[in-house]
Formats: sequence, structure tokens, C-alpha cells
Amino acid sequence: MKSREINRYCKWLLTFVGSFISGILIMNIAKNYFLIDGGILNPGTLSRIKYLNVDGSMLLRYSLLERGKISFILIIFSTTFIGIAVSYVFVMWQGILTGMFITAAVIRYGIKGVLLFMAGIFPQQILLIPAWVMLLNWCSDICLKFYFPHKDSDVVTSQKHYLMRKAIILLWIIGVIVIGCILESYVNPIFLTELLNLF
Repeated sequence: MKSREINRYCKWLLTFVGSFISGILIMNIAKNYFLIDGGILNPGTLSRIKYLNVDGSMLLRYSLLERGKISFILIIFSTTFIGIAVSYVFVMWQGILTGMFITAAVIRYGIKGVLLFMAGIFPQQILLIPAWVMLLNWCSDICLKFYFPHKDSDVVTSQKHYLMRKAIILLWIIGVIVIGCILESYVNPIFLTELLNLF
């Protein structure tokens, strides 16, 4: 792994941790707004989910559409000069959402809330988190190559060869995201439903 990538990953991690803490603070400060009776993770919603018969094919279409939209936005912005900045915005947004969700779960359900969060992201995030990191790295490389070549240490003998290599990597990343969506649609509901029996 190149030192440039290690440095990039460290910055993303720090951004995520800072945003995660911000999400915790936001939820604690505004809990009376977010945790009203019909708010985040309210018992009524969990009760309905517990007895919901999940249509895996419909959930898969929804999951692919949502992940596809995010991927498309990141890829499009990677071709602009703000591509790297957009990657940090994405990491920041994910950190805030994660912090808020975990805090809401713990406030409502205590230690069981942590289990609820884990059940909500398992097993799909085992693939999706690395896939998002790889996609962000891909997008940052593209932006760097197009707009900040003086900061790019990669030696490119042929632009066509470079773009072909990047296209193959992108297809591989998309494949991992698709598999993650399949797990989210057909495997995750089983874990989530089993855990909801504790609530």
C-alpha cells in the first residue's frame, strides 16, 4: 500500500471518528426531537418489523437503487475538481448518521440497542464498508489524476491503459457492492428478525 493511500485512509478515519462523535452529541442534544413517540427506532416500528414478511427481491431492488445512486454521485463528482472534497463529505455524513443511530438505539434500549445496531448492519457491512472505502479511494485517485497531477506520484505510461485498469477496478468494486446488497436483502432480515424477538 502506498504512503499516499495510508495517509488518505488515516484522514478519512479521523474524519469519521470526529463526525461520529458529532452524531452522538447531536442526538443527545436533540433527543427530545428525534426520539418522540414516532421517532427513530420507536417500539411501534420495531414491533411491525418483527412480524413483517420481507420480500427479498423488492428489498434488493431498493438496496441496489440506493447504493447505485450514491455510487453514481461519487463517481460523477470524482471527475470534477471537488471530487476529493466530496469523498470527505460522504465520510462525514456516514459518521454523523452512525453516531446518531447508535446513540438513539442505546437511549431507547440500553445495551440491547447496541445489539440492534449490529443486527441491522450484519453481514452486509462486512463487504459494503471495504467497498465504500475502495470506491472513495478510486474516486480520489481519478480526481487527483485529472486535476492535481502534481500531487500524483503514479507514473502513467498510457492514459488508455490507466483508464482501462481503473475501469476494471471499478467493476470489481461494484460487484462487491452488489453482493453486499444481496446479503442485506436475503440474509440480514433473518438476523434482524431473530434479534427483535428480544424486544
